[in-house]
Amino acid sequence: MAESFVPLLPRSPAAPGRVPDGVELTVLAANLELGQRDAGALARAVVAIDADVLLLCEHSPATREALTAAGLDERWPHQADDPSEGYFGSLVASRHPIVAAECRDLGGRAGQVVDLDVDGTAVRVVPVHTQAPIFDHDVEVWHGTVAANAAVAASTTGPVVLAGDWNATGGHRAFRRALRDGGLVDASAVRGHRWYPTWPIDSLAIRVPLPPLLTLDHVVVRASTEVVALERIGLPGTDHRALRATLRL
Repeated sequence: MAESFVPLLPRSPAAPGRVPDGVELTVLAANLELGQRDAGALARAVVAIDADVLLLCEHSPATREALTAAGLDERWPHQADDPSEGYFGSLVASRHPIVAAECRDLGGRAGQVVDLDVDGTAVRVVPVHTQAPIFDHDVEVWHGTVAANAAVAASTTGPVVLAGDWNATGGHRAFRRALRDGGLVDASAVRGHRWYPTWPIDSLAIRVPLPPLLTLDHVVVRASTEVVALERIGLPGTDHRALRATLRL
């Protein structure tokens, strides 16, 4: 796979949107790694974070149970829940009402498209998880999932938030092309980060803490959305750093 040789290609900062009178929304995007380590500790850490909307991928029955026990339902009463024992379960949990939620095929892998009412503003959100391009036979599906997630923006005229594990960095042409074609921007590029790694935070074999190397997780929005703030958050029990973005719509 030729694109795997340039995963650290620096990205040029994107032009920031300015929405001085817009509605503010804080989202948390996190890969839960199926809760296969310590689902309880992971769930408690997620529930302790202040965010209006949670966009969670690799969400399983184990993480569903742990999140419920940790008090998810009390803090985020509006939910679109699609857990799976595989890698493509997801959860959208919101303080704002969910107007519509659809489980959808996104380029050959399961996903969700969810519409929110954020203080009278219609917002479409997607908890992104694309196919990981680990083997040669995964590459076509990976390109399809990247394109399909970005293409969700084309079916709505309002604000969109496509956030999660894109399994792609700024060095991947498929990712850059999908954002360009959709009039979308990566929040980390908007904030001026040419390199903002989120994975892996430990060794896959012996679980030794490591500084992350690749920027696989992204909060993607329309170019007209203001990215007020973006931060990486370490969570116990997963190999990805989470992202929390404050947006002005």
